[in-house]
Amino acid sequence: MTAWTLHCPSCPDPYGLDAGLFACPGIPAGGEHILQRVLAAGSPTGRDVRASWDRGGGTFERLSPLLSARRLAGAAGYGRILERVSAELDRHEGRRFESTPLTAAPALAAAIGRSGGLWVKDETGNVTGSHKGRHLMGTLLYLEALRVLDPARPRRALAIYSCGNAALAAAAVARAGGCELHAFVPADVDPVVDRMLAARGAIVEKIPRDATGEGDPCYLAFRSALAEHGWLPFACAGNDNWSNIEGGATLGWELVLQLVERGESVDHVVVQVGGGALARAAAQAFEEAHRLGLLTRLPRIHVCQPAGAFPFVRAWLLALAEIARRSGRSFDLGYDRGADPSGQLQQALEFCRTCTDQIQELAGYACRSFDSPVVQSLLTRMAGEAGRFMWPWDGPAPQSLAHGILDDVTYDWYPLLRAVLRTGGRAEILTEGTIGRAHRLAQRETGIRVCPTGAAGLAGLIQLTDAGAVGPTDSAALFFTGFDRSKAE
Repeated sequence: MTAWTLHCPSCPDPYGLDAGLFACPGIPAGGEHILQRVLAAGSPTGRDVRASWDRGGGTFERLSPLLSARRLAGAAGYGRILERVSAELDRHEGRRFESTPLTAAPALAAAIGRSGGLWVKDETGNVTGSHKGRHLMGTLLYLEALRVLDPARPRRALAIYSCGNAALAAAAVARAGGCELHAFVPADVDPVVDRMLAARGAIVEKIPRDATGEGDPCYLAFRSALAEHGWLPFACAGNDNWSNIEGGATLGWELVLQLVERGESVDHVVVQVGGGALARAAAQAFEEAHRLGLLTRLPRIHVCQPAGAFPFVRAWLLALAEIARRSGRSFDLGYDRGADPSGQLQQALEFCRTCTDQIQELAGYACRSFDSPVVQSLLTRMAGEAGRFMWPWDGPAPQSLAHGILDDVTYDWYPLLRAVLRTGGRAEILTEGTIGRAHRLAQRETGIRVCPTGAAGLAGLIQLTDAGAVGPTDSAALFFTGFDRSKAE
């Protein structure tokens, strides 16, 4: 059997799945060391994936040919792990991971002035009401598969940082796996979330925020605890644990296979971004499906962040500026890292709103020239000098109606940036007015009780349509990723 491997953009040699790594062990200062699981050529094939999907079952059964846990534990061992954890989810949560609905949304499309097909993937009915559990189930299955290989392997405590949905999903999945979980959450965490965490046995630590510029205080406390106690990272970000990206990719794979079943395709996918794990995982699924012949072409991957915190958009703009400099093209963005951050961020925001033609031209050039020395040499440089492009949010304290994507750092920025550049996508800064409008329209036109964060991709589609980056007759897909607990009875 040909081996699957883990690859780091800054290290020369791949690592094996059975090494039990979560993050790259060679992490010098300044470089981007983020692991990605790479499938072996011909294993699986597109036919293998489609046949497993067609047999039915739950998400992690139907998509098992794409999961490292099955690769390590074998079909029988993996099946036993999956059934045991799923039975515990049934017992405690009243549900297990099943394929979620993909629905056409013509009324929603018409409401935002679009005539092209619009597809909505609804995650609000998933375990704990969001997509986050998929990511963490991928990690739990990987941990359990490692224990099959080495029964003496200790069951270590898990830790997560989160403002809400990820911590809830982690608590549910950790409980199903019989694991202790420590959750680092903001001091002003939603009381409903706080109670739900306690009910699932999570050990909650509330962390205050005093300033910006150094990073998310919950993340910093989480990292400190990992180092001090030897806990395992159980968070929805690939920089600390690659395996949650594999779990999250099941969402993108479901979208691909549900479209294939219907003989449909999409031109654009718009994804809301905080830490970046969702968008990175979805992009990885599309790229793998394309490589395996299940997609004839890649959709354009667009991402969006609130004006209250947009570290990924900033990194993307800086990448485009460098591509423009190297290729002799115009790009009138000036960003002085040494100047007042608030002023520089405001200039970047104004540039995005007034220079859309320049942005679109550079995004198109980057896509057409992705494999050229101009772009590839820049990506190599960015991997080695990550801090010149991605650093913690240093503007005013992050605030937005879409508060679930106010991450200080887009932790999965580098693989996501590659996907956006490769497909010719855009990174959009959302206004609060558009976020609110998108939330209202999403609920009114689809009947889905999605939260503002979960509907933020729709806000991106609205703005990208208005800017001409997504044609009104093009087809598009969105992920509605979180249940609106503010209206829960």
